[in-house]
Amino acid sequence: MEEIEQESPPTENAEQQTAEEPEKIAEAEGRPSQSGTRFLRWALGFLIVFGLGAVLVIVTLYVPAQQKIRQERQSYAQLEEQSKADLDQADQKKAELERRIEDLTTFEEKNQVLQSELDQTRLHVVILSARSDVAQARLALAKEDPTKAKITLSKTGETLQALEEMLEADQREVVTGMENRLALVLDEIDENAYAAESDLDVLATSLLELENAFFGAP
Repeated sequence: MEEIEQESPPTENAEQQTAEEPEKIAEAEGRPSQSGTRFLRWALGFLIVFGLGAVLVIVTLYVPAQQKIRQERQSYAQLEEQSKADLDQADQKKAELERRIEDLTTFEEKNQVLQSELDQTRLHVVILSARSDVAQARLALAKEDPTKAKITLSKTGETLQALEEMLEADQREVVTGMENRLALVLDEIDENAYAAESDLDVLATSLLELENAFFGAP
C-alpha cells in the first residue's frame, strides 16, 4: 500500500504536463503567423514605394517627352502645310501670268501701253519664279533633303540677276541683298541646315515684300 501511495504524485505531474502541451503548441503556431504578417507588410510597403517611383518617372520624364514630340510634329506639319500652300499659290500665279505674257506679246508692236504692262508682267513672273524656288527649297529642308534644296536653288541666282536688271538703279540694292542672302544659304545647307532655313525665311520675306511693293498685297 505504501508503494502505491508513493507512485501517485508522478501521475499528477503527467496530467499537468499534458494540460500545458496545447498552450505551448498554440504559442508555437502563433509565431509563424506573426512573421508572415510582418513579411506581408514589408512586401506591401516595397510595392507601394516602387509604384510611387514609377509614377514619378512617368510624370517627370515620359509625359514631358511625349508632349515635346507632339509639339515638334505639329510644328513640322504646319511648316510643311504652309510651304506647300506658298508653292501652290506661286505656281498658280506663275502659270497664269505666263499665259498673260503670251497674250500680251501678240500686241507688243501695236500698242505701247501694252509694253509697259508686259514689262510689269515679266517682272512679276521673275519675282514669282524666285519665290517658287525658295518655297521648294524650304520644303526640301523641312523634309531633311538638303541635296534637293541645293538643286532647287541652283538657278535662283540667275533669276535674281534678271530681276536686278529689270529694276531701276536706285531699286537694285534690295536685290543685291537677296543675292548675298542666297549665297549664305548655299554655303550653309550642308553643314548648318537650321541657319539655311532661317536665311531662306528672310529671303522669302524679302521677295514677298518686293512683290507687294510693285503689285500690291495679294
